[in-house]
Amino acid sequence: MAVPTPHQPPTPEARGSQRVPSDAILTAPNLITFLRLALIPVFVWLAIGPEQIGAAVAVGFVAGASDFVDGKVARRFNQVSKLGIALDPLSDRLLIAAAAAIIIVQDYAPLWVVIVVLARDALLLATVPLLSARGVPRPAVSWFGKAGTFGIMWGFGLFLCAHIAVPPARWVQILAWLSLVPGLIFAYVAAGGYARSTLPALRGISADGGPRVQ
Repeated sequence: MAVPTPHQPPTPEARGSQRVPSDAILTAPNLITFLRLALIPVFVWLAIGPEQIGAAVAVGFVAGASDFVDGKVARRFNQVSKLGIALDPLSDRLLIAAAAAIIIVQDYAPLWVVIVVLARDALLLATVPLLSARGVPRPAVSWFGKAGTFGIMWGFGLFLCAHIAVPPARWVQILAWLSLVPGLIFAYVAAGGYARSTLPALRGISADGGPRVQ
């Protein structure tokens, strides 16, 4: 007859995991994020200053691809940090804003497209101080949010790629629309989800309908 083993409490997660982010600053994924932030002004200058669109696209691609790398490194080596959680989406927004600025200045896409993209991002960024003031945690990035950011980044990137050649490559512009439109849909669906998850807390109501305990 087997002797029942006593109940073992769950092992606490290591500091630096997704559930228990650390307070560290100089971690490998954060250094990658710092590099991405440093590349953004270079990206803008290359496209608007000497108008080296090919070089600008290459720099923008490295900056965008590093977003995937830093997340993988952070999760793989338990180096998820509070700073990284805050900086990662901010760097995405800044990269998109930089691409939008280039597109506006160089007239690579209709202005309304850029406005629709930036309006959503500006609204999300405007809520951050309000959430912090009320002690409401920022909602985790959803799958729709990640897909939206991916589609918008590739859409804007393809609009830039289309203008490496003169005249612009029409088929690349078509690919840009095919990436950007679904990206916008996903991004706004994600924004609606974030609003549904935070509005009850901002009103002082918990998820189960009772008063929220501070």
